[in-house]
Amino acid sequence: MHSGVLTELLRRATDGDAEAANEVWALVYRDIRAMAASAVANEARRNEFEPSVVVNEVYLRLVQQPERRWSSRRHFFGAVARAMEQFLIDAARSFARKKRKAVFIDDSIAELSATIGDETARTGEDAIRLLRQVSKLEQEAPEAAEIIRFRYVFDLTNAQVATALGITEQEVANLVRFGRAFIANAMEREHG
Repeated sequence: MHSGVLTELLRRATDGDAEAANEVWALVYRDIRAMAASAVANEARRNEFEPSVVVNEVYLRLVQQPERRWSSRRHFFGAVARAMEQFLIDAARSFARKKRKAVFIDDSIAELSATIGDETARTGEDAIRLLRQVSKLEQEAPEAAEIIRFRYVFDLTNAQVATALGITEQEVANLVRFGRAFIANAMEREHG
């Protein structure tokens, strides 16, 4: 799909065109479902996280946002990533309340944890703590946080992220390195 087509539909949708909003969803559904499938692929409780259920939850969260003005494909998919991340965080919190210290996080979050030197992060509480640092990164460097979400929350490759956001793989790699370093420093300050 051409980025310009989506951008125009997003503009019309934010101006209140319900038909354009439906067209946006029809155009991006497969992409969002693929993101959801990737996010829950290694999840131990994946039967509770059928990708279509995650997509529906993301849709509900997006349409309930009071400010739904997306200026571009990148802006829209950033909102999708944040909505999906929040859904997964909420699910982690719920699961952590039910089963203290139960293994929850998937391999992609464990990979992020390992790359910043925190080999022990394997529970829902750990995932929440780690994703909280991604939110702090977003305040300092929004592009880096966006890349970290796509790389580790949705387990996309640098090439897939570059394609989705219309940037180079080198830019993705640089932002990944920066984001991991920021999170590692923040986790270190939090622990001691």
